[in-house]
Amino acid sequence: MSPEERAAAEATFDLDAESNDCPACGFQVPGGAERCPDCGLRLGPA
Repeated sequence: MSPEERAAAEATFDLDAESNDCPACGFQVPGGAERCPDCGLRLGPA
């Protein structure tokens, strides 16, 4: 596993934060988003 892959695997995603980085693509996602606007990964509750 590369250092970048390891960092992504160990990252946490705080649904209450103002923004987060998408764990799949690294795009900065605004807080409260249910999906990443860049890659579409589901981040929050359905």
